[in-house]
Amino acid sequence: MILCRTWCTKCTPQALEYFDNHLKEWTEKEKAKILWTNQSFGTIESKAGARDAVLFINIWYEKEA
Repeated sequence: MILCRTWCTKCTPQALEYFDNHLKEWTEKEKAKILWTNQSFGTIESKAGARDAVLFINIWYEKEA
């Protein structure tokens, strides 16, 4: 069965470093075999009106036995 997971993170060096580590841990924990990925950039507006650059990532994967 093919599964999909979507993430979103801010585009700061600290956020991206944390995100990289999180993805590595998730891949190992889920025993995910990555089939395909997609990424896009955008902005999200906070309630206070500030706009942050964000990275969206979709990963299609299968769980390894």
